[in-house]
Amino acid sequence: MGSSTPTCGPTRAEQVRTVRAKRRQSALHPTVEASVSSFYNGWMNDQKTRQIRSHCPNCGPGRYADVLASHVVNDQDEEIGIWAKTTSYMLKCGGCKTVFFQEEYLFSEDYGPDGRPEKHITYYPPPAKRKRPEWLPSLQLSEAALYSLLNETYNALDVDARVLSATGARIIFDRASELLRIDPTLTFKQKLDELRNKGHISVSEHAHLDILTEAGSAAAHRGWQPTADQLNTVMSIVETFIHRKFVLESEVQRLKARIPRRKKRRSKRP
Repeated sequence: MGSSTPTCGPTRAEQVRTVRAKRRQSALHPTVEASVSSFYNGWMNDQKTRQIRSHCPNCGPGRYADVLASHVVNDQDEEIGIWAKTTSYMLKCGGCKTVFFQEEYLFSEDYGPDGRPEKHITYYPPPAKRKRPEWLPSLQLSEAALYSLLNETYNALDVDARVLSATGARIIFDRASELLRIDPTLTFKQKLDELRNKGHISVSEHAHLDILTEAGSAAAHRGWQPTADQLNTVMSIVETFIHRKFVLESEVQRLKARIPRRKKRRSKRP
């Protein structure tokens, strides 16, 4: 009997690869695939060219932003004739390129001064109620605890937590006075007197900081809710104090070290 050469079939791995390839090819009909691709590319091009004015969390209000995506929800009750419309946007600032979200809400029964439905707009992240000082990041390395307290107070401002913001300003002063080696067991009045006696603050700044601590105490213990303008004044007081004692003084010392010394004049011979 003659020997015959055995026929080698495809291996298991080759069979699996073939099946997977066939599934990928049949998963989407070429015509459908082309239509989806065309729709996606056209949608992206339309969105790139579309812009609206919005409130960038970094650059501020009235900024042009690219519409990356949008979604509209319409609700209507035909029996009583009322309706509502919610439009959501994912936006990218045309300046700083920050991505943020905007939602517009219209309700047929919520009229504005002009007699038409009033548009309510919310943002995420919410716009900053007060811009962070440019020098704030410099505290992160030098005085991390002070930086953390300031940052948390600004976060409270952003969500309109006014009582927390006023109390936070007082806590910032309390921590700063301790860093300046003022006895933490003293009352606020005594701390202010010590700061003035040691030359850390002037007479006028003593009066300003006294108002700050009174505002914080009223918010913490008497339920006082300051207005936005009053909170801005409180924050201006604490920012001025922190900047002068923990930022400006260091910058002045560095500047002093870099200024060339004046050469001594040679004495004239008689």
